[in-house]
Amino acid sequence: SDCCTPRELYGSRSVASYEQTGGYHLSGLFLAKVMRPLYNAMFDDWYDCIEVDEEGKDVKVLRHGYDTFLPADVSNYDDWNELFCDPERLARGLVLMDGTSLFDQPHSKRFSALHQVDWAASLDPAETKTHREVHSLWGVFATTHRIWLLHGLLFFAAVIYVAGNYSPPNDKTVLFQGNSTSVRFAAIGLIVPFHALLF
Repeated sequence: SDCCTPRELYGSRSVASYEQTGGYHLSGLFLAKVMRPLYNAMFDDWYDCIEVDEEGKDVKVLRHGYDTFLPADVSNYDDWNELFCDPERLARGLVLMDGTSLFDQPHSKRFSALHQVDWAASLDPAETKTHREVHSLWGVFATTHRIWLLHGLLFFAAVIYVAGNYSPPNDKTVLFQGNSTSVRFAAIGLIVPFHALLF
């Protein structure tokens, strides 16, 4: 469409409301033609439908298999947020219904072409997903590894302190953990590079 003014784009009722009150109170065509299709494309990625419960409230029904975790290759709010925060990706990603890019339009026509954006194609997970999300118990360790390191260091330091000096046999055998307390405490430092190898 070649319309450019808010009155032409969103209808005179919304503009009149804005002019009279200093702010929009009616949703107008912008909500219906731009925001609602954007929301519907995001909704369709995760949900099958909306049902009504016993209390008359709307309940979104997730797609089959999405109850526990979203699959790793499904877009989520972080992916969409990254898309809208990265101007280069956004310029490449927003595609109109005719297959052309929104940013191929002249600068003065882009806003009026927003209602022609194909949001399902523009928000396709293959285009918007920047990383794969995998759920495992490794995440528990990854978020608490410093605590485990500190506990390990304190535990072995306490064991060495409590054990005291060990008198080796007279055959000059060198014990694995060392013959003095200072050597044994230094051996605790080997926990740190072992911990670093886990990452």
